[in-house]
Amino acid sequence: MAAKAEILLVDDDQDFRDALQIILTNHGFEVRTAGNRHEALEALESKKPDLILLDVMMTTDTEGFDLALEIRKKHGAGGLPIILLTSFLEKVREEGPERFQHMMGAEWPAKWMFEKPVDTKKLIAKIEGILKEG
Repeated sequence: MAAKAEILLVDDDQDFRDALQIILTNHGFEVRTAGNRHEALEALESKKPDLILLDVMMTTDTEGFDLALEIRKKHGAGGLPIILLTSFLEKVREEGPERFQHMMGAEWPAKWMFEKPVDTKKLIAKIEGILKEG
């Protein structure tokens, strides 16, 4: 029997983490969680997961982007798949794009993004597809 793929879920919303962890576990994944950048880096030091689900807005509006860029620098562009989870687009709609203009020049830190609330069926399908490719 093949080993279960391990996902690191990083989100500051405990309820969201708990709910998504149950869904992912029910689909056969091993799930570790982190509530912030510091916990995520500790989790990565102890064991590299097969994939990371990473919230964009945590302590700051760009904490997830910053963490994704840091992970990319350490593990390389293809070394560790990252899916960004965000309600960032809603925040841009509410507050206007000028507030986030400083981010536009930044290198995009992940290949995939899902907007919250997350369609879990589509997310599971994407995770399975990414893991089959890798």
